[in-house]
Amino acid sequence: MQAVCCQKQHYGMFEVGGDVATGKSVMGKYMCGMLSACLLLPMLPAVAGEDGLHALPVPAVQEESLDGQQGASLFLPIGAEVALAAFWSGPDLLIVADRPVASFVHNLTGQGVFADTDVTVLENATILRIHAPSHPHIMLRKKLDGWLLEQLPQGDAASVKSAPPAVMLPEAVLFSQKQSGHVISFPDPTTGVRLLIAPSVMETGSRSPYRGVGYGVRGSAQGVVVAADSSQIKLDVTADKGVFLSALGLDALPVGQGAPETAPLEGGQDWFWLGLHSAPAAVLQKDWLAAKADAEKAPPSLRWPAQVAAARAAFAAGHPEDAWHLVKAMPQRSEPGGPPAGVLFLRACAALLSHDVNAAAPVLAQMEGAAPELEIWHALYLMLSGANSKEASVLLARHYEQILHYSQPLRDLLLPQIINYIARYGTDEAALILEPLPTDGVYDLARAHMQEREGNAEPARITLENLTAAADPEKAAYARADLVAFLLRHDQIDAGMAAESFQNLLDGKDGVGKAVPSVRAYTNFLLSSALVQSGQVKQALTVLDGLSASAEIPQDRLEVLRRQALYVLAFNTLPSGKAVSGRDGALSAEQRVHILQTQLPLLEDNTSKAKLLRGYGALLLQIGQADAAVMAFKQAVVLTADPVARAEIQEQIVQAAFRAGNVNAAMEALEQSTVPGLPEDMAARRHYDEAHLALTKGDRAGALALLSDDESDIGLELRGQLYEQGKQWADAVQVVGRLASHALPETGALTPQQQDLAMQLATDSAAAHDADTLQRLKAWLAGRTLGKEQDRQFDMLVKQTVHSSAER
Repeated sequence: MQAVCCQKQHYGMFEVGGDVATGKSVMGKYMCGMLSACLLLPMLPAVAGEDGLHALPVPAVQEESLDGQQGASLFLPIGAEVALAAFWSGPDLLIVADRPVASFVHNLTGQGVFADTDVTVLENATILRIHAPSHPHIMLRKKLDGWLLEQLPQGDAASVKSAPPAVMLPEAVLFSQKQSGHVISFPDPTTGVRLLIAPSVMETGSRSPYRGVGYGVRGSAQGVVVAADSSQIKLDVTADKGVFLSALGLDALPVGQGAPETAPLEGGQDWFWLGLHSAPAAVLQKDWLAAKADAEKAPPSLRWPAQVAAARAAFAAGHPEDAWHLVKAMPQRSEPGGPPAGVLFLRACAALLSHDVNAAAPVLAQMEGAAPELEIWHALYLMLSGANSKEASVLLARHYEQILHYSQPLRDLLLPQIINYIARYGTDEAALILEPLPTDGVYDLARAHMQEREGNAEPARITLENLTAAADPEKAAYARADLVAFLLRHDQIDAGMAAESFQNLLDGKDGVGKAVPSVRAYTNFLLSSALVQSGQVKQALTVLDGLSASAEIPQDRLEVLRRQALYVLAFNTLPSGKAVSGRDGALSAEQRVHILQTQLPLLEDNTSKAKLLRGYGALLLQIGQADAAVMAFKQAVVLTADPVARAEIQEQIVQAAFRAGNVNAAMEALEQSTVPGLPEDMAARRHYDEAHLALTKGDRAGALALLSDDESDIGLELRGQLYEQGKQWADAVQVVGRLASHALPETGALTPQQQDLAMQLATDSAAAHDADTLQRLKAWLAGRTLGKEQDRQFDMLVKQTVHSSAER
């Protein structure tokens, strides 16, 4: 259109190693000596110049000058139960609360060095960023109605209280921090390294940085902050001992110091507390019956000790339900300290193997600092409660040899559960510990999973097919479900057929009875996976909402499946990459947003959630909820590690903020998206965002200067808007005309966007009294419609402008 032109030390509860009847400790002196020695161990210093930022240079700390900013403060209005952590990340001070705090969004008014603040509220945490490149000395003080962040006067930094030194234990580091909140994890905004943060309800004092193998403890003004270079590093909060840092792996990193403790295969604390013996099963059974009789005949004053002894005998003989019945109703103890630790441990283990997981939790859920031989029972608790399968399987594999030395009845009870779990859900390194599998038929299901793991698909299929006819109805039901899942994984049936097969199994069709209760949850889990893969997301989520974590369905596997379902909703794309069809494919953006709003809070705040939040934000923009989109994108930024990906999301925030009319949010996002090495297309978009921001702020000259040499479509569009804003109509005609010259086709119908562009050029030309351009545009359109109303307006503009030009 040319014419138009233009393993750990004993600690806490488990320090007791004495006689159950008397509660006397046989290890007290040993423990006191060890802990005292640990307190005197030197800590590894931080590397000079790192400031806990993993070798990333940071601005030198500067004292604020006497310009009225010194002594600035910022009040944080939060409840007394909220835990906080505070630390530096590059030029920003991050304050992290262990729950959503809406008051941070609306009631923060910082001044001086605390004036530049930004808040992001996650599902289970709140992150306050205070931009302060000079790193002023700060202190957090707890008040009755919140916390006070203060800038310390020059020279007062030495008066800040220091946190107690960490205790270096074999295979662990203990931070003595009471009343800690839950652990929060997200990538460090400056380095991208995974942060593990343990905030505290009480003032902790400042902590100095130091390095260990695979991790670095950050310098912090409040709480414990660990930068985890290795995926093995984990942080656990205990109710009464503090915060434990350890490594999870069969070949674990040497966290802490000293030789790691190994669990004794026989005769350890577990044997003593659980009453285990290496006698033959017949002898153990006889001992149990004798102890039971003794307990029944015991006088009232001796009945409880006799019941404990009988419970131990029942446990060793492989009867945990009988043991639980004997010790469940524990009598009230009047002596100081309550029941001995060994009895509490026995009760918890008996409850766990009797399927009363809640009763076992107070003792077995948190075992940090316990004797290493007790850790297997923490692992069993993780397995049976449906906790993270990676952690559970690694701990089970770490103590697998220990189980092999238990008494035969207990071993026969535990091994099938452990082996089936590791074969189905364990990590690759954990599964290696199972080779060779026992030849007993009870392990045939595990054998099929191991065959598939090793790439032997055909033998695995045959094994499963044979097991579908097993005499044990539970084993046969598992095999039928596993066989359908196997066929789906190997593309031998499609997802729709698999979903129908799973439903038939649940309904008892195809000539088989209904699945036994223990298998129904597992089959429903596989059904929901098939429904997701076939695009039936709403039905899949309905099934998922009826499931809870268990040994059959670990929590992390439920999480992955729910996230996959929400990906399909957010991006209208199946896991296979195909577009969603059918009823779910026809869901409106509003319907998708509604489902996502109810389901997103069920997911953990982690890096895997970031992509999903981006899709959710895009849907919010699509339905006109720009403010909500800004919040979703900000959450995605916090959970994203890669700096370029973070910059991409910041650019989405800019666009959403423009639509919401939130200039401040757009400015903050632009400032935070400044990273070196941006791809060319992203750098260009950022350039346009800066011009758009200048235009929004009324700085036309600045915006025009940014776009002076830009001949791209976006650049021409923005320049046209700038000239129109300044009523520079002739200039507007020039740039809009150049845009139209390659945006308006010579033939064929015009899209709504092309119709609007033609009308824009016509309006600008009329305002500039440019009849020639209007005439050439009319000839180029050649009678093609701009829409009924715009056709009428266009004809009117042409007539008026041509008539006006003729009179001149």
